[in-house]
Order: sequence, then structure tokens, then C-alpha cells
Amino acid sequence: MAKNNNNNGLILAIIFASVIISASVVFFAMQTSGGGVDKDELSVMIEDGIEAYIAGVQAEYDAQAAAQAAPSFVDVDIATLADDDAFLGDANAPVTIVEFSDFECAYCATFYSNAYQDIKSNYIETGKVKLVFRDYPLGFHDEAFPSALATECARDQAGDEAFFGMHDRIFEGQASGLSDDKLYAYAAELGLDEAKFDTCFKTEKFKEEIYADMAAGQGFGVNGTPGFIIGGEIISGAQPFSVFEAAIEKQLE
Repeated sequence: MAKNNNNNGLILAIIFASVIISASVVFFAMQTSGGGVDKDELSVMIEDGIEAYIAGVQAEYDAQAAAQAAPSFVDVDIATLADDDAFLGDANAPVTIVEFSDFECAYCATFYSNAYQDIKSNYIETGKVKLVFRDYPLGFHDEAFPSALATECARDQAGDEAFFGMHDRIFEGQASGLSDDKLYAYAAELGLDEAKFDTCFKTEKFKEEIYADMAAGQGFGVNGTPGFIIGGEIISGAQPFSVFEAAIEKQLE
């Protein structure tokens, strides 16, 4: 989760807490004093209650941020990690990034629009990085699994180029909503055979492949989307390019 989103959540939590605490303190004071409440004393009680709550919320957010920022590592074999999934870049690139992603995840779209573009231009297109995409559709995202199916069906017809063509269209159209109709429209834009795509999609041909990706991600320690593994280092969330740059450069050294 990006830092700005954490801050926004903290602000909303504080505002909500302030209202609840203020109302609770007023009610308590009125009940215990028979309605004769000293205004100065009540004001101090409200301020102390809000300050204590804010401190608790801030501590929780700080702990979450620290846990996310701290690097964690997993011992993996690159071939096992990459499996036979679609990849972008030189097959023999010295560094491999494995991304576990959900097409309906807002943070995954944030990664696509920001850090991914810099990684692509600075490392993938220069032959230094191979990016492997593995599916991780979360159960509460209704269009995540169909979108994963669509990319796999595109790849089945026209290889990794079609896979990432579908991948790009889905993320770029995510903000306006995802639907099966849009996925069929994207397939048409890519010049895919409509009948073959329809059969692949409706029979859920790659369902087991998608579930296997999810199981692998969980096994490797990925517990949310987007999640990345670079040389054994796990990076969680839509982190800025600088975080990926540091991990990549460490591997290149």
C-alpha cells in the first residue's frame, strides 16, 4: 500500500475517532454529573481522549509502514519461481522480477502506471531485467479472475506479446470498470480469433494455471497484491521506482 494511501486512511480514522470520542465523553459526563457538566473539565476530557486515540492509531500505522518497508527474503530457485509464465524482456537477462498481481487491484494499477513504466524503460528494454507475470486474483474482486483468464487465452493464441497487450489494456481501462464485454473488445483489438478466444474463456481453460500461480505466490511468502520477488527479496505493494531500482542494482552488482 502506498504511503499516501496510508496517510489518507490515518486522517479519516482520526476524524472519525474524534467525532465518536467527543460524543462518548459528552454522554458519559452528562450521565455521571446529572447534566451539570463543567465546560473546561469536559474540554480537557475530550482532548485527552482524542490525543490518546490518535497516538494509538499513529502507532498502528507506523508499525504497518515499518513492516512493509522492511525487506524480507525467501530462498527460491529462479526457474521454479518463474515457472512457464509469460515474461517481458530478454530471456537471458541477468535479473528476474516475478510479479504476482490482480487485474482489479487498484494498487496493481498504480504500479503499472508508475514504477512499472520506469522499470520497463530503464531495465527491461535494456536487457538487464526479465519480468515474469504470475496471476494472483483476489476472491473479492469479481473481474480479477476473468481478466486473468483473458490474458492467458490471449497468450494461448499469440504468445507473450498478446499476453502483455491484454495486460496493458486491462490496467489502462481498470479505472472505468472491468467487464467480460470489455475483455472481448480487447481481444478483438489484438486481432485474436474471436471463436477460439470465446471457447478458451468460457471453458476456463487456464483455471488450474491461475490457481497454481496463486498457490505458488502464497508458498513464496506473497500475501497481497502486487507482490514481487527480486533475487529472493520480497517487495510488497505499489512501491516507488526507487525501491525496485535499489533491489535490481543489488542483483546486478
